[in-house]
Amino acid sequence: MEVLSVKNLSKIYGIHGNEVKALNNINLDVKKGEFIAIIGSSGSGKSTLLHIIGGVDNPTSGKVYINGEDLYALNDNKQSLLRRTEIGLIYQFYNLIPTLNVRENIILPSEIDGKFKDDDYLQSLIELLELTNREKHLPNELSGGQQQRVSIARAMINHPAILLCDEPTGNLDSKNSQEIMRLLKEANLKYNQTIIMVTHDISLANYANRLIHIEDGVIISDEELA
Repeated sequence: MEVLSVKNLSKIYGIHGNEVKALNNINLDVKKGEFIAIIGSSGSGKSTLLHIIGGVDNPTSGKVYINGEDLYALNDNKQSLLRRTEIGLIYQFYNLIPTLNVRENIILPSEIDGKFKDDDYLQSLIELLELTNREKHLPNELSGGQQQRVSIARAMINHPAILLCDEPTGNLDSKNSQEIMRLLKEANLKYNQTIIMVTHDISLANYANRLIHIEDGVIISDEELA
């Protein structure tokens, strides 16, 4: 079974003759462990697709299934729980809590449900993302690249079915961008973590093993990468 299945997904903004069709009948299946890059020009619909998959925006029509659960058929409480446990979100801005240290920021999503118990996994993430000896540091004591690594660890701490990355290197220089992409690739391989990433940079998209091109709300190509 696919970890993600998108069926006939459409999103329309505006009303009364001013409608803009951001997504037009999108169909997409994603298997566990895939690393997918979505590219497209500004306004193509790629970020809208990511936000609807992540439960951040509602579709006009269509279905989003995550591990077989129909995301938009759930009530608010169940939808919120599914988003917290099955979806990890990474943005170009780190959104760390400034008064919490690295360790506290990472485990925050698990502590919301009062269930953090996996210190071995936490230490594994910290080592993979090269944050050893930074656990007690506050965000303002870290570089931009280090802060983004913390946000990646935070997004992964609940073992999400899908890690969604919206321009995850958009706030970093080229050196740190390549480093973040290398670490995302390592996380994909080490944990078999499913990743879907939106980017405008084809050199970063090449870290993925599948490339989807969206224009005018339609998938125009979907290809495997070597």
